[in-house]
Amino acid sequence: MTNDAARQAKMTVLDELLATDPATLTFDKSYESAGGSGDCLEVAKVPGKGYLLRHSILTDRLIPLTEGEYTAYVRGVQNGQSSLLPDSL
Repeated sequence: MTNDAARQAKMTVLDELLATDPATLTFDKSYESAGGSGDCLEVAKVPGKGYLLRHSILTDRLIPLTEGEYTAYVRGVQNGQSSLLPDSL
C-alpha cells in the first residue's frame, strides 16, 4: 500500500469514527478525575473502529483515534514517557 493509499485508508477510519453518534457510546473517565470540576478526559471505544476522546465540558468536540494510535499512546503513559506526563508526576 502506498503512503497515499495508507493515509486515505486511515482518513476513512477517522471519518467513520467521527460519524459515530456519541449518544450510542459509553464514555469513561479516569478514577483520578476530580469530581464535578470539569477537568476530565473521557474515552469511548467504538467497536471495530477505534476510540473517541472528548473533554467533559466540550463534549461536542471529538478526537478520533485508531486502535493502534490509542494503544501506542496508552503504552507511552504506562511506560512513564516523560513528555506525556504532567510535570508534577
